[in-house]
Amino acid sequence: MGRAIVARLNRDGYYVYAADLKAGPPPEKGEAVALDVTDRAAVFALAERAGADGGLSVWVNAAGIFIPCDVLDAGDGDWSRIIAVNLTGVFHGCAAAMSVMMRTGGGRIINIGSISGQVGGTAVHPAYGASKAGVHALTKTYALEGARLGVLCNAVAPGLLGGAMSSQFSQQQRDRLTRGTPLGRLGEMSEIADVVAFLAGPGASYMNGAIVPVNGGALMPS
Repeated sequence: MGRAIVARLNRDGYYVYAADLKAGPPPEKGEAVALDVTDRAAVFALAERAGADGGLSVWVNAAGIFIPCDVLDAGDGDWSRIIAVNLTGVFHGCAAAMSVMMRTGGGRIINIGSISGQVGGTAVHPAYGASKAGVHALTKTYALEGARLGVLCNAVAPGLLGGAMSSQFSQQQRDRLTRGTPLGRLGEMSEIADVVAFLAGPGASYMNGAIVPVNGGALMPS
């Protein structure tokens, strides 16, 4: 998903700092950065660097880990690890981005939530849905605070996507989840990236605190 978002924002003309635990290939327009999102000081340092280099207009919190397991077998160690990356990492990112954006004329923060944060889930560690529900709540909190500072904060809540996470399910589980989606297929990473690009762009100037469902109709919140 991160690669898809970087490529889409590049296409829109953004210079992107593509951050991951291990720096990968640099984007077409931007830099690859090694970053542990659980390291608050490092996250703040990256935000400050981006702001100083050319201005920080968009910050996307997309780092996440997913551990399939029987709920009754879910362990404490995995709970702590998932919460640290998926929720605390987003907290660090929101705080770091807002601290820079509020001084430089505003911007957009976009978080990646999940349908699991809205309905829970089976065959996956319960920390995953809990962390994503927390991301949705964090999004609303930073949207309220950011409104007076010129910083809009929204989230995308994907359903099941084709990629590394869904590949950890068995084929039987993927087939069952696909049948439960009205569109009858898994989502594509590019479809999430397109929504992120919309939230980053001028068409989303009156959107703040939204949790945008991109799930093929599997959940239709009113």
